[in-house]
Amino acid sequence: MSVGEIVRTKGNEVLTTLPEASVVDVARLMSDRRVGLVVVCSEGGRVLGVISERDIVRAVAINTDNIATLAVEDLYTRDVQTCSPSNDARDIMRIMHEGRFRHMPVVEHGNLKGLVSVGDILEYLKEQSELHSNSEAWEELNFL
Repeated sequence: MSVGEIVRTKGNEVLTTLPEASVVDVARLMSDRRVGLVVVCSEGGRVLGVISERDIVRAVAINTDNIATLAVEDLYTRDVQTCSPSNDARDIMRIMHEGRFRHMPVVEHGNLKGLVSVGDILEYLKEQSELHSNSEAWEELNFL
């Protein structure tokens, strides 16, 4: 089961932002779209990092007086781990679990192709087990 299969199944829409965007605007976008993470990209589309709900909550707790003046570049997580569509989703699930993060950008040849989350992988496995209720599908779930 590849990451690419999951991205194709769920769709590859990913919210992105530039580093100079306002944290308040990104927080509104996340709230409106009901997502917990936005990928930070350069003008050329290269993945620079991610900004998550946790990053914003942490910034609000520390910068209560000037949150409106903060830009994404002031607090986003840099040097994030990415995966490719050809990676095995079980391996990516283990990496996310061990690293204690829930989302990973999917990149191919330097281009953002999607975003995969722990929830996406679990949902895909659940759907596969419902479609193929045989021992092979259950083996897919046993790696957890």
